[in-house]
Amino acid sequence: MKRNEGKRSVSWPIVLKFAAAFVLLGLLSFAMEHWGERNMTRLTALVEAQGKLGPLIFIAVNALLTMLLVPQVLFTVAAGALFGWKFGAAYASAGMTIGAVGAFLLARYGVRERLKARFADNPIYGRMLSLSRIHPLHLISLSRIIPVLPFPVTSYLLGITEVRSLPYALLSWVAMLPETIFLASGGHLLSSGVRGRVPVGAAIALGVAGMVVAIVVHRMKKKFLEGEEKEEEGRPPTA
Repeated sequence: MKRNEGKRSVSWPIVLKFAAAFVLLGLLSFAMEHWGERNMTRLTALVEAQGKLGPLIFIAVNALLTMLLVPQVLFTVAAGALFGWKFGAAYASAGMTIGAVGAFLLARYGVRERLKARFADNPIYGRMLSLSRIHPLHLISLSRIIPVLPFPVTSYLLGITEVRSLPYALLSWVAMLPETIFLASGGHLLSSGVRGRVPVGAAIALGVAGMVVAIVVHRMKKKFLEGEEKEEEGRPPTA
């Protein structure tokens, strides 16, 4: 019972992470718009004025920061505030996926031995290495949806497991989409609400993406718990 309760608590860091990002960006947007000189509106207009250059810069910076181990939640919310929920989700998804693949390839072909030595005795890495041999696709999906470690760190660690590059890239992108849409929609709603507008499309996307995230997290946790229980049943009893 205690072990299962511990696994259920995995959801709380995700909820707190989302809440902190929304509150922080909401306060920042309100301060910029109402305590400044409508700076939030000006910032959005400035980004739009950059044309195609703005999204490219955002994607490149997002990818680089992912590889530099910077958490991406706030940047995804900010993407929705700056570009709208549709384009914000697309640009954030592209940046995170590129950064995740870059971290994976760097770990696999650049600093593999150094990372292996650093995490050799880490129980989380040991568990990841074991799962990569038996259920590599489950490991990729689980690490993207219910991160035990920060997303950028996990991207490096997956590079020193037996996960293959192409499934890693595709599953990372797909598995992160619901959360990315949820956060970008929330960012769009926050920035629009501060300026006195409530976009219906963003509200619908937020609700749908939130339900998808909740359902997927629940199913992945259930599958993971069932897998652990079967493993424990198959182990010989200890003296």
